[in-house]
Amino acid sequence: MKIAIVGGGFTGLAAGIDLVDAGNEVTIFESEKKLGGLGIGFRDPDWDWSLERYYHHIFANDRAAIKMATKVGLPPFFTVPRTNSLIGGIEKQLDSPLSLLAFSDISLLSRLHMGAGLLLMKLIPNGVFLEGSSVVDALPLWVGKEGYEKIWKPLLTAKFGPYLPVVNLAWFWARVYKRTQALGYFEGGYQALADKMEEYIKSRGGEIKLGTKVAAVKQDRGGGWRVNDEKFGHLLITTPAPLVDKLLGTGKVSWPKINYLWAQTLILELEQSLMNGYWLNILDKDFPFMVVVEHTNFVDKKHYGDKTIVYLGNYLPGDDKRLKMTGDQLMSLYLPFLTKINPAFNKKWIKKSWSFDAPFTQPVFPTNYSKQIPPMKTDLPGLVVANMSMVYPWDRGTNYAIESGQKAASFLKNG
Repeated sequence: MKIAIVGGGFTGLAAGIDLVDAGNEVTIFESEKKLGGLGIGFRDPDWDWSLERYYHHIFANDRAAIKMATKVGLPPFFTVPRTNSLIGGIEKQLDSPLSLLAFSDISLLSRLHMGAGLLLMKLIPNGVFLEGSSVVDALPLWVGKEGYEKIWKPLLTAKFGPYLPVVNLAWFWARVYKRTQALGYFEGGYQALADKMEEYIKSRGGEIKLGTKVAAVKQDRGGGWRVNDEKFGHLLITTPAPLVDKLLGTGKVSWPKINYLWAQTLILELEQSLMNGYWLNILDKDFPFMVVVEHTNFVDKKHYGDKTIVYLGNYLPGDDKRLKMTGDQLMSLYLPFLTKINPAFNKKWIKKSWSFDAPFTQPVFPTNYSKQIPPMKTDLPGLVVANMSMVYPWDRGTNYAIESGQKAASFLKNG
């Protein structure tokens, strides 16, 4: 079969690999000049490895990602970096049962309540049944009112903003259930993984068209599909749901009406380390960013010219004023808060900076969302659609992108 794939992120790449393995003629269309979607990397001249525009890691139980990366010759390596929270201006470890027990900002009874609730979630093999409840209503019962108010409510509010009231509890369960302390990365960065997957597809006869925007997707009168006026028997679209409508025309595929958040990062190259851990959740509502990720407390800084790499990250609704700011404007907004993380911080530490943003990165899953998800195999002959709004209850991530691509490929292989 001759199959077109629109989108060269990890969903499209995983589907492409499965399809060429099955002997199909595959063409991947990607508007960017590189493959990898949100995992696309950039590389400073002084670095040996590329760096993602948006912070990335995998978990130790992300089996699909581990298996795929191993297959193409780039198995991940794992370390156990620290996840901390900034509470009252102090960086405190809060990423394990022992660190929770030692967390004196809430009462011992509240710590025990939270620990029991999170453990119970960890033991539930399938938490989709929790989707009938919202996080704001049900989570205080699971983790205790004090723990919810001091820890989880600030975190969830920073992430979802005005959309928090609609987020369902199954999404939260999935985050707890999947998390592992050991985190994985790839030699050379995620761009290296995308490049290895590209090599695999090409070595088996697949074609990849980079820097090629798909302007038109139409059903062919004789059957099949036309992509940029090139004919294919079958079509896989891996773009976010709102972009599927733009390609096909509104109403061709039925989508649930959900909200999406943008991802935004300001990346700093520093002369010295900013903080103790890898991941720092900000529990102060006055901060203009929700998370700080010191990548080089996870991956050795020797790969980045012996400099410290720090992400300042946000998820934002589309009308947020920060999305209209330049990198320099974001820097001016953020700088005063870096001294609240590390009082010794000095602007002179900053050697370089980069800013990125992308739409439709975080779907907001409302209650009972499982009943709204459309099937990958659409009613239109030969058309399959796979994107991050369909991996529910799991959150967006490379592992689920790969799983989604493999599932989509199975529909295409079976006609």
